[in-house]
Amino acid sequence: MNFKVQTSGYINCKSSFYTACDTLNDFNIYEFTKGVNRLYGEIDSGVWAISYLISMYQYDTKNCNIFSPTMVQVNGLDCTLSHLCEYSCYLDTIYPLFSSKKTIRQLVSHAIAHNSNIESTDIIREIFCIDKERFERPISGVGNERFKCMAAIGYAYKKEIFCFPWLSTTKYHYYHQNLTNVLQILEDLQKTIILPLGNP
Repeated sequence: MNFKVQTSGYINCKSSFYTACDTLNDFNIYEFTKGVNRLYGEIDSGVWAISYLISMYQYDTKNCNIFSPTMVQVNGLDCTLSHLCEYSCYLDTIYPLFSSKKTIRQLVSHAIAHNSNIESTDIIREIFCIDKERFERPISGVGNERFKCMAAIGYAYKKEIFCFPWLSTTKYHYYHQNLTNVLQILEDLQKTIILPLGNP
């Protein structure tokens, strides 16, 4: 999915790692294409705000203080921010799809049943290279495979845009192989990935 967003406002971004008030200004037009879109900047430089806004707007409106007008276009056609959010997935445990204590298998199975997904639970586990034992745990118990597990659930829900929380250089290197693996998998699946990172 190719799209662009132009807006301004204050976004109180949250993740299981950090919390920060970030700012968007209407001088910036954010354009995204299929594959990995890396956005480099400090925690409050706008790169986290756009990722958070696209994926969390309809779930956390009180922390997304945006000013009109807002321009959203998907594949050249006008769209609303709420509609774009329906196709997006925030890869953090605060995202509603991941707040359950159910196992990864149960969450993927529920998504498949909800969306008439043609792939089986085990096929999705294999696509995302998730360890069999960890697949039977809740997200809180999967360790460094958390991003792969969340992405698998989002994929089962037929999400097209995968938005990461802001990651410092230290956090990025900590999750390195597990993170680069899931980025490659999502890219191979023709998904759009937004990855806000600290300055290298």
